[in-house]
Amino acid sequence: MPMNLVIQEKRKELGLTQEQVAEYLNVSIPAVSKWEKGTTSPDISLLAPLARLLKIDLNTLFCFHEDITQQEIDLFCKEIGKIVGDKGLEEGFTAAGQKIHEYPHNERLMHVLTLQLDGLLSMSDLTADEMRPYEEQILEWYHRLVRSTDIKISNSANFMLASRYLRNGQYEKAQGTLDLMPDRNDIIGSMADKFWLQVEIDKHQGKSEKAAEDLQRELHLTLNKVQLLLYKMMSIELECGDLLTAKKIADKSAQMVTLFEMWKYSAFTAPLEIAFAEKDADKCISILREMLAAMRNPWNMDKTLLFNRIPAQATQPEQMIPVILSAMEKEPLLQNSSEFQELITEYERFKDRK
Repeated sequence: MPMNLVIQEKRKELGLTQEQVAEYLNVSIPAVSKWEKGTTSPDISLLAPLARLLKIDLNTLFCFHEDITQQEIDLFCKEIGKIVGDKGLEEGFTAAGQKIHEYPHNERLMHVLTLQLDGLLSMSDLTADEMRPYEEQILEWYHRLVRSTDIKISNSANFMLASRYLRNGQYEKAQGTLDLMPDRNDIIGSMADKFWLQVEIDKHQGKSEKAAEDLQRELHLTLNKVQLLLYKMMSIELECGDLLTAKKIADKSAQMVTLFEMWKYSAFTAPLEIAFAEKDADKCISILREMLAAMRNPWNMDKTLLFNRIPAQATQPEQMIPVILSAMEKEPLLQNSSEFQELITEYERFKDRK
């Protein structure tokens, strides 16, 4: 963002008029107007007081931090994950907030950090009161992101806001936010999918390795969508009272994991839901034990046939263990089970991680 737009945007954010800025800096109103139009720039002697008035530093005024690279963003996200793992959410949020302040106009940075911290918060074992300040910060960032001119970022932010409203039982707000997003069929119908052409071009230009990796990524995304669809279908069948159909769908979901060499953890989510629906405590505990064991073993994509070209990323699936244990402890079906208490004791060390 050029300096003239920074001056204009920050002035408006603070509710200042051009006249007030001119009076503070002892310049004419037309001079301020020319700064904001970009026809002239402030005198060097005015830069420091102008930055103070706008409550920004000189780096922000000059946009020195504007061009953070995607690689730098990726590295910082890994750093945030490590900070949260080692020092807790408070330190992670502080570090992320400082980085966002350092690059206030980089929406990609704010977007990925907000999604990351939202996910880490959801996996924590904090109480509702302990979560509240973090939730408020995340909501503030999402509300800023929905104003993005990047349709992908604004849609993502609206989606996450709608999801939050849904979880909180605010169904009208959820629907209103969802209505702000374009329908998927409208998006698909308005543009041609360039993916397949890109694969063909890469193949004919000697970039077969890249084409193969892109195909693997597309398959991975598609399989994740299918898994989610099957889980939702199973849940709806349970709501409709058709347990038999729900069980068959859950079986299909579990079979996918073996067939496509997916992360083993994914094989247990749907069957666990069925076991709860059947009120079978022993089966719940058996599945839960396998699920927790799978979470302690990261998915080695490089050892699979279908995803071995996708670069491995550092993940910490064990961070999800406290969330699952906390949720399971609230299940009346399991509370009187000695075997379940043994399982809790076995994983007690994970429960202390927040």
